[in-house]
Order: sequence, then structure tokens, then C-alpha cells
Amino acid sequence: MEKLQLDDECWRILKGLTHSPKTPQMLARIYGMPIADTWKRIHFLEGLGIVRVVLTFLARDDRILYFYQVEGEPLSVVVEPDPVVYFEPAP
Repeated sequence: MEKLQLDDECWRILKGLTHSPKTPQMLARIYGMPIADTWKRIHFLEGLGIVRVVLTFLARDDRILYFYQVEGEPLSVVVEPDPVVYFEPAP
């Protein structure tokens, strides 16, 4: 198990991706975050194996949309003085 402290924006992204896949654009709009910050945090979480692309979609305007979702069920939140996520990296 790994111990990781995440900032508020990462927590919002994880919350948003828990129940249904969403694009970074959707998350940025929902949480009022700049799209560049949203992409940066999603790539960070993806690198940790916490989120992954579950659908790649080609839009009518030839944009490629990536839908992300929380990876499996390895996340558990432990309440400490600072919020922490414990997770097992994907094999």
C-alpha cells in the first residue's frame, strides 16, 4: 500500500470520476477549474494508476475526447489530520 496526500483539485476530480466516466472538459466545467490544471491533475492521477481512460470518442468536429474513470476499487480514504489516499498500484 502507498500513502499519498492529494490537493483539493485532485479530490474533486476523483469525486467526479467515481460514479461515471467524464472528460477533462466536463470536470473543468463542473468544478470551475482551468482546463490546463484539470489535464495536469488527470495525467498525474493516471500515472499513479488511480484513474484510466475507459472510452475514446471522436466528436463531430474531429476532436478526440477521452473519458476517464477511477481505476477499479483500490482506493480507500483514511481520515487523518490531512486527507490521505491509500492505494495499491495496478500490476
